[in-house]
Amino acid sequence: MKIETSTVPDGCLSMYWLCQAGFAFKSSSGQTVYVDPYLSDVVEKVIGFKRMSLSPITPENVVADVVVCTHEHLDHLDVDALSIIARSSRKTHFVGPVECMKRFATMGIPNDRRHLLEEGETVEVGGCGITGVYADHGTLASDALGVVLDLGGVRVYHTGDTAYRPKEFGPAIAMRPHILLPCINGAFGNMDADEAAQLTSLVGPEVVLPTHFWMFVEQNGDPQRFLKLCSELAPSTKAILLTPGEEFLFRKSQ
Repeated sequence: MKIETSTVPDGCLSMYWLCQAGFAFKSSSGQTVYVDPYLSDVVEKVIGFKRMSLSPITPENVVADVVVCTHEHLDHLDVDALSIIARSSRKTHFVGPVECMKRFATMGIPNDRRHLLEEGETVEVGGCGITGVYADHGTLASDALGVVLDLGGVRVYHTGDTAYRPKEFGPAIAMRPHILLPCINGAFGNMDADEAAQLTSLVGPEVVLPTHFWMFVEQNGDPQRFLKLCSELAPSTKAILLTPGEEFLFRKSQ
């Protein structure tokens, strides 16, 4: 990944898929934001789900202004990786809902670098606006959230882990995100490819990139079906897949 050395033109956003639900973003003014980076093997150590996609970056090489975690599950809040990031990049701030805040504290992250995210509220950190939006991950993570990021005027809607709840997604859709990142694995209460394509049609983003697939055999996901359905249900949206660590430069058209 060349995120540290890349230069992003005005009106653009550089983004990288980190596997699973993880993404890294760099704005035209140089802010670097990571969302749900799963970079270690902690899930296999704790739960037994073997990692099938290799991380494109090591925690030691992450230099971020902000790390956002949508909920406390280990493939979204990687306690092994985040502990390293917190020590090696002392400028990094960490944002998440209540249970994530508790995990941040146990990792020894100072209070002034921890920021509570709540549904309907916006946190401004490191030049990035982060709005907590509705997600339904059931009893698996009752305070799970989606997030809408505003990075240099480019709005990104990351659904986090959630079931398909079109009515409750209304406030996020109303923010008119340019980029949509929906989960598609269809397991553990999450949207599947069909539901994520329906959400894409409702949101009408310029670009959509599916997330949360092919990391663990226990979770699966069908990106090919998602791309096909998006071409039918949301033909004006560009649906793409990235390889791990591949850069995609988004230039907003409006």
